[in-house]
Amino acid sequence: MNTEQPQTRRLLVDGVQALVAGRREQARNLLMQCLEHDERNAEAWLWLSGAMDEKDDVQVALENCLNCDPHNEQARQGLDWLQTKYKV
Repeated sequence: MNTEQPQTRRLLVDGVQALVAGRREQARNLLMQCLEHDERNAEAWLWLSGAMDEKDDVQVALENCLNCDPHNEQARQGLDWLQTKYKV
């Protein structure tokens, strides 16, 4: 994970803060910028899944999180929830 770079870390933190504040579009933009700097950032993928509006986009973000961190329990639970809710 390349979150040690100050710019990458700042984008992640700002994206999370935007999401928590309910500014989903801003959060998506910031988290996507973070991922442009570090596409293997599991934390950014996980938070991005919460900022997405479409089920398929949520699923892709969670799958990407698991590709980066196969032991991420939150991403696994998110995919399980999607499968249950949408019978994927």
